Amino acid sequence: MSTEKKPSEKEIWKQLSRSYGTDRAEQLVQLSHLSYDRGDYKTALALCESAKEIYELQKDISSTQELLHVYEGITWSLRKLDRDAEAAQLAVAAFEFLKEDHPGEAVDMLRSAGEFYFSAGETEKALQCHLQVMQEVDPDNTDLTIGLDHYSVGFLTQKLGRYDLAITHLKKARDYFKNEKDPGKVYYCDEYLAVSYIALSNCVDGLTHAQKALDFALTAQNEDLEIQARFRMGCVKVLLGEFDEALDHLRKALSMNVHNKDTDWSLTIDIEKEIANILVIKGQINEAAEINRRITTLEETLCA
Repeated sequence: MSTEKKPSEKEIWKQLSRSYGTDRAEQLVQLSHLSYDRGDYKTALALCESAKEIYELQKDISSTQELLHVYEGITWSLRKLDRDAEAAQLAVAAFEFLKEDHPGEAVDMLRSAGEFYFSAGETEKALQCHLQVMQEVDPDNTDLTIGLDHYSVGFLTQKLGRYDLAITHLKKARDYFKNEKDPGKVYYCDEYLAVSYIALSNCVDGLTHAQKALDFALTAQNEDLEIQARFRMGCVKVLLGEFDEALDHLRKALSMNVHNKDTDWSLTIDIEKEIANILVIKGQINEAAEINRRITTLEETLCA
């Protein structure tokens, strides 16, 4: 193990004043790390952006890893500053810059752009990134990454209400994950397939995938997954007209969720609304009205 003493921040700044080229870029990156570690994300961002300009001007002598490292540093800083959309834009620019000489690394940046756009609430832009990923030649592709790409498109199209397209991609993703013997990822495909079929009022296929999701959640003894799976199952049972079973699943999901250390209050509202709708169907109008009255305050709080 090397015992060489690393230069201090003050020493790096002193070296910076007389350095140039990629050496200067490397020192800027070192300083950005130090700023990032102490929570000074604005300074870290500025330093990384300066390093990026140098690396891009000297692309012929800059390594791919150096470029990727600085791009990642900028996106990390932007995300810490709650500037996810800008992080996504940078990742797209990085893709364009790298795709000719480094297609594998470039496609990974495009995947990251999709993730950042989704975090920024720009779901359509996120989808376009992931659709483009599937059109690019990725020399590093594996069955797992192909499955993940299909899953990303399936998840996003489901969020956008394009359920038929979501089903197509989620089924393909499920097949890849099944071949990879990854039941955890298969679960998520089953859950979102159930969501899509429910939205299309296809109770037969919805029940199939909701049951598969619940089976895995129970087998894995994973309460977070079970909450979601029971919610989906309750929604399917409503479509089937099996209201007592629907209430059983929904009430279990509600109880587990509110007792969870990280209660999902938006999910609580969704479950309560489903329960209230069933009570209306069963003629229990007063009970349904009481539930709706109670959740109004919660909705007002979350939407404020």
